[in-house]
Amino acid sequence: MPQSGTIFRALVASPSDCAHERKIIPEVISAWNAVHSLSSAAIIEPVLWETHSRPEMGGRPQELINQQLVVNCDLVVGAFWTRLGTPTGVAESGTAEEIEQLRAAGKPVLLYFSSAPVVPESLDATQYKALTDYRSRLGTQGLYFKYENLAEFREQFQRHLAGQMIDLLKFVSNSASTTLSTQPTMTDQHRALVTFSTDLQAFLRRLGAEWEAERDSEPHSTDDGKYILSRAADEVLHFKSMIVEDSAGLAEKLGEVLKKIRGQQRHRTYIDGGVSFQRFWDEGDQIIRDLKDVSTKLDSMANDAA
Repeated sequence: MPQSGTIFRALVASPSDCAHERKIIPEVISAWNAVHSLSSAAIIEPVLWETHSRPEMGGRPQELINQQLVVNCDLVVGAFWTRLGTPTGVAESGTAEEIEQLRAAGKPVLLYFSSAPVVPESLDATQYKALTDYRSRLGTQGLYFKYENLAEFREQFQRHLAGQMIDLLKFVSNSASTTLSTQPTMTDQHRALVTFSTDLQAFLRRLGAEWEAERDSEPHSTDDGKYILSRAADEVLHFKSMIVEDSAGLAEKLGEVLKKIRGQQRHRTYIDGGVSFQRFWDEGDQIIRDLKDVSTKLDSMANDAA
């Protein structure tokens, strides 16, 4: 049935050399939406100039992008590697101007700088110098993160997005709260546990249904099973990144599940009468049971906190 909710718009800001990051950011946002949109009644919309801008005359190109896109965004995710971008006449680059406009408006700014290797011949010395100067200046004005590869970037952004959305949703909830004093209210801890538990249960129902459908379809290979587990790994990592206090050891348990999933992705089948093939599906069943154990523990913690 239809559900009312809140839309948060996340601007994706980067120079042209961060094409991979511009794909990863919407993917991570989509994973957050898949897990949390129902329980939080919120959606994050990734905003990119490629998909959201339109032709218009009457101003600087960056000024028009600012009016069309930037002014309506609630946070910005910026990624840099070897370039700062083209100067706009107002700022060192379009990306820098977008970030500064949202920062000046008090909006959250998540900034990342890649330290991945680069082919020396492809490096623009002027651009790289501008970037390092910009990064040094930002270091005195706030906090940014560095990453060495795309997998590390994905993991960092998943963790940071989860934490940022907790803050944004809490702010929206506090701003709109009109709870009557006669109504029972949840503590912040209880509410967080209930939300986490509900989201994990929804993820497990979906994962279980996909896994069982593939396992019981008499597959001839493990390829589709590995694909299901690969997608599950991103969401397990996302849940792990949301755990701030861990007296129950849940992060450790989820870390163990991630190790098992990665082992499954390297699993090889042999001509052994189907033994290694069956082992793949049995071990996948165990991974889901392990996740259900975590879910049961979370549910118990939520009930204890009530």
